[in-house]
Amino acid sequence: MVTYILAILIAILVLYRFEKSDLPIQPLVQLLALAVIGRWLFMTIPNVQPTTAILMLTALCIGLNAAAVLALFVPILSGLLLGIGPFVFYQFLGWLLIVTLVSSFRPLWMKSSILFLTLGFFSGFLYGWTTNLAFFEVIGADFWKLLLLSVPFDLAHGLSNVVFLILIRPLFERIFLRQLG
Repeated sequence: MVTYILAILIAILVLYRFEKSDLPIQPLVQLLALAVIGRWLFMTIPNVQPTTAILMLTALCIGLNAAAVLALFVPILSGLLLGIGPFVFYQFLGWLLIVTLVSSFRPLWMKSSILFLTLGFFSGFLYGWTTNLAFFEVIGADFWKLLLLSVPFDLAHGLSNVVFLILIRPLFERIFLRQLG
């Protein structure tokens, strides 16, 4: 219960910061649609999805506010298509953690594509471990067993992040770094 209250308070803070920013809404709505549709298109392949890569590139090219708003709305909207449950809060927190890492070390990631791809790989595990907390809290499963059982899925997520980052990073940089500075 504490986690849900914390997630809701963080979501309110994210929305408040976004409201005070001057970010254009149109590109964010398009990125939100792209992330949700990407999740839906790849739903038959467990943990392979472009969403984490899209959120990471949003944090890198546009900023933390934009990526945090996407991290909040992607699990809610994709949950309407794929199923919604208590894990949605943890998906939000996992993606928020990842975009905060990207935003915090932005100059480093802009200089080194290899380090950024490495972060993309490990983000699959970080996201998986964060969402595993939902199972731990809701059903009380042994957390270490959950981590061990989720390794193949987290590995698939990490590898797909690397592939999607390689494929779409040049497009993101061409569009958003030129338009938004």
